[in-house]
Amino acid sequence: MVVTEPPKGWMYVIYHGITRSLYLQIRDILVDQIESGKLSPGDALPGERTLAEMFDVSRVTIRKCIGNMVEEGYLIRRRGKETIVASRKVNHRLGTLLGVAEELSESNHIVNVIVLNKGYEKITTEIRNNLKIEDDSQIYAFSRLILRNDKPLVINHSYVSYDLGKLVDPLDLRNDKVLQHMENYGFDISYAEQVITAGICGRKEAELLNYKTGQPVIVIKRTTFLENGYPVLYEKSTYRGDIYQYSIKLLRKNALENSNKAGYA
Repeated sequence: MVVTEPPKGWMYVIYHGITRSLYLQIRDILVDQIESGKLSPGDALPGERTLAEMFDVSRVTIRKCIGNMVEEGYLIRRRGKETIVASRKVNHRLGTLLGVAEELSESNHIVNVIVLNKGYEKITTEIRNNLKIEDDSQIYAFSRLILRNDKPLVINHSYVSYDLGKLVDPLDLRNDKVLQHMENYGFDISYAEQVITAGICGRKEAELLNYKTGQPVIVIKRTTFLENGYPVLYEKSTYRGDIYQYSIKLLRKNALENSNKAGYA
């Protein structure tokens, strides 16, 4: 959809006599329209001349505003074409332990899972160290490609011990949630330790994610533990860096201490 006039309820008055720059005032208005849903992903903005007339500013100001919003990921500027509203990133707040598919299912988006492979395979040093397996027994591995609204988002490789593989193997990994299934069988899933790093998309990942080789990805390695500290699941997930992000609430020292005291009260 091309937005040729302000959406209903669009308040676009800006002020020329205040310290906040005009292009930032316009940016604030446009961001509010995007985050409130008045402008949807895929909507095309009016041309620079039309926007300049709407806001009573120069085209240079509009160009600076759009450039700023492109850098922030709110807009996509197509060469020789219109400027459109970008798809919003999938956002996950740190601090909540959810499985990969479980996390995405909490959103209002259609989530599909493609099982790439599953079965027993030879253990590697990385998996042995994370699952605390001392012998050279096989482990059970399964890999999934997870799509949001029919667009590939993440490749997930998961590993459990040989014995736990007997529990996971009968699952329909397109629909069943692995952590929930373990809990249904009495496993007291308690916490996870994970490392988040930036990476570069390789050729195989690019083919699966419909992404360009060399583009940024988010790589997450996670080990999930029972209440007694026993590791039950090790995962490595590769997310498209353009449509996924993590966020976390940070507390100052005093607030954190008060929060901890309240938790033990």
